[in-house]
Amino acid sequence: METVGPLKESAVWVEEEISNWGRRAMSTTAMQQQDPLGLSVEDSSKSLPDDQMNQYFPHPSSESLSSEDFVPARFLLKNHHGTSFDDLKAGLSHLQRKVGAHKEGQLSFLKANVGAVMDQLDTLCVLRDKFEQDALQVRMMPTVRLEQSIEDSRREADRLFKEVLNRRENADATRNALSAMQRNKFLFLLPTSIEKNSIKGDYDLIVNDYTRAKSLFSDSDIEIFKRVFEEVDKRIDSLISRLKTQLTTMPCTLEDQKKLARNLASLDGDNNHAWNAIEARYNYLLESLTAPPEKPPENSNNALSPSSKLGGGQNWQGELPIKIQTVEDCLEVFSFQFPELWKLGQSYFSGELQVEASSGHNKSFRDIILRSIKMLCEIVKENLTMPVGTLTPKHKNSNKNSTDFGPWLPQCLTEVVFLYKSLCGLDLPSDALALINNLIQDLRFHCLLVIMKQTSEQVRMLYKQETWVHDLPSATLPGKQSGGLVTALPSLFESKVTDAVTLLKESIFVHIPGETTVNPILANPSVHSQYGSLAQSIFQGFVQTLEHLSSSKEVMSATPMFLSQILTSSLPPTRQSGNRKLPSENPQLIILSNCLYTRDIVLPSVMKSLASLTGDQETPPLLLARETAVNLLSDLDKQLCEKYLESKTDPLVGTIEPSMYIGEFDWAKLPERSVIERGDLRPYIKEILANLISVNCEVQNVLPSQCRRLLSYIVEMIAEEVSRLMTCIPNFNDEGVLQAHIDLAFLRKTLSPFCTPTAKAFFNEALEAVPPVQKAEHKKAMEHIFIGIEAKMRLQLLCLKP
Repeated sequence: METVGPLKESAVWVEEEISNWGRRAMSTTAMQQQDPLGLSVEDSSKSLPDDQMNQYFPHPSSESLSSEDFVPARFLLKNHHGTSFDDLKAGLSHLQRKVGAHKEGQLSFLKANVGAVMDQLDTLCVLRDKFEQDALQVRMMPTVRLEQSIEDSRREADRLFKEVLNRRENADATRNALSAMQRNKFLFLLPTSIEKNSIKGDYDLIVNDYTRAKSLFSDSDIEIFKRVFEEVDKRIDSLISRLKTQLTTMPCTLEDQKKLARNLASLDGDNNHAWNAIEARYNYLLESLTAPPEKPPENSNNALSPSSKLGGGQNWQGELPIKIQTVEDCLEVFSFQFPELWKLGQSYFSGELQVEASSGHNKSFRDIILRSIKMLCEIVKENLTMPVGTLTPKHKNSNKNSTDFGPWLPQCLTEVVFLYKSLCGLDLPSDALALINNLIQDLRFHCLLVIMKQTSEQVRMLYKQETWVHDLPSATLPGKQSGGLVTALPSLFESKVTDAVTLLKESIFVHIPGETTVNPILANPSVHSQYGSLAQSIFQGFVQTLEHLSSSKEVMSATPMFLSQILTSSLPPTRQSGNRKLPSENPQLIILSNCLYTRDIVLPSVMKSLASLTGDQETPPLLLARETAVNLLSDLDKQLCEKYLESKTDPLVGTIEPSMYIGEFDWAKLPERSVIERGDLRPYIKEILANLISVNCEVQNVLPSQCRRLLSYIVEMIAEEVSRLMTCIPNFNDEGVLQAHIDLAFLRKTLSPFCTPTAKAFFNEALEAVPPVQKAEHKKAMEHIFIGIEAKMRLQLLCLKP
């Protein structure tokens, strides 16, 4: 390695103390030793940090013991920070001994070399004498030339060492600057660190670094520190501006907003940042609630689906209504954003955001919460065509189109109930929860109205689903008039009501926190009364369905009209109309059978289902509904019977007179012994019996329990018509009298099972109108003929046997 001498150019400064440029090494004195106290120097890790040392000793100092700016305290703190006081005293004694030994060593040196010292003194004396002699001879002060030589030597030395000294000064300055930068590199790197951490979003680290730098350098008088800290403040101001923008820019997660608010509080010290975040989130919630709903993509499954129990699987295949979509979006937005708004406010008031909450913000935040919930309630009511405000039974007719959303209302109510349950876990004020509770009660009543009205409307349109496929009912009650053939119509009616009740149980009567009753909506007497009225409307709808079927053209055209088989013949009636194939049986009888079956069998089951919503007890409104249903079905029963009897009686009675006088028959002109020889009934009697047998067969096939009731009325009409015809005959001969008595006696006996007192009275009037049989031969022949007729008409008699 090359040795750097004092005249050698070098890029760095070389300390002279450690250089050995002479021909002998400089001895190290006690003052230049690294450990003058004779104590072991401590590990550098145990000494105080440089930053802390600079705080204690801001002015520069040397560590050399022989230097003028040597500071003992700094030397002890750096090298003997952990040394005890006793050890320091021992070190001082060691240093004093070394200094004393050094002085004693100099005196002994002189004693040992006294001869040489004296020779040196003599030499100096001789030199002084020679110098004085030269001065006298030359008469010039030799020091002038010496001074001139020294000055020349100095200038030459300055010329030779000027660049070296300049480099030393620059090196010292650079070294000091590098040392200062190394000791305070945290401050110099802080602007760059702020930018990098800002890009990464690590604002907590920025806050910590800035707080540390502010505590260390904010009050510094050093110019470079001031300039660097000014740059740091500029970066922090820019960061604060960005954080303010991010804090109020939505959407933003709750945790991010909390972190931003805390960072701003630490950087800026303004308490309004947290409240601005609350207002920004509140405004964003209102904007989201009032924003138009996004159209769902095609072939997507909507969160709210129409209930199949209200016909959603058939009549509601269209797109989700825009108002239902609005309610769905609002409930989804509110259930997500409102809890975050509430939690942000609680963090603000609890001090979690590191700011002191303003006393006036308590009321403002309460108003924000109440306004948010009121906004949601108004949007839900407005879009579901409900009156804005408290919904009471007086609003029942305020929105005729409310049933348009019937299939989606139960799911909407379920979503609101779910929202209420989630809000109950947020510890909201009671008046805020009361708003949602009132909305649930209003929705419950609205759903009750809509579901019941929808069910009533569906029941009213059940005639469109009549297929006329009939079967015997699975069960009949003893003593009831049902028991004939029924179609699926009563079962459809029962299923509609059962589905509606099930839907009400699953949606309206779902228990919510805080409720003490199972079905609070029906605990209201007005609502309960309305529930009974809605049940009546459902029964009226089914009665209207049966009435519509009975008066339809296809049913009327399919009802056969009786014509005399003797007078004329008719084509068989067409049993098919439109696209539905009518039954081979009389449809009027099937409708009558459905009516009676509904009244006796289906109605009790439907009432039990409706009463399940009121605690399995038929309350007065439901009892009134049952009574109304029974009256309506009974009235319909009478109407159907009258319509059927009218369709049967008028044609049947109308054929009696033409059949009686067929072939210009005259009761007064019968030949002698013609009746005895013929020994048979007149054709009009056979026509009557044949028509009655046809009616009896028709009723027996469909509704056997109503056979006596229906035939009794027809027999009354026949008896009245026969009585009228007999009383209108002016004259009878003996043969005519015999024939009339035979006809009336056989007809009366055959129809006796269906004769009412009125019919018997008419038959008696008819017999009284015919003169009595006078001839004994006729009386005897009458009995014989009667027996023969019974034998020939045995099959007909069996058909009319009850």
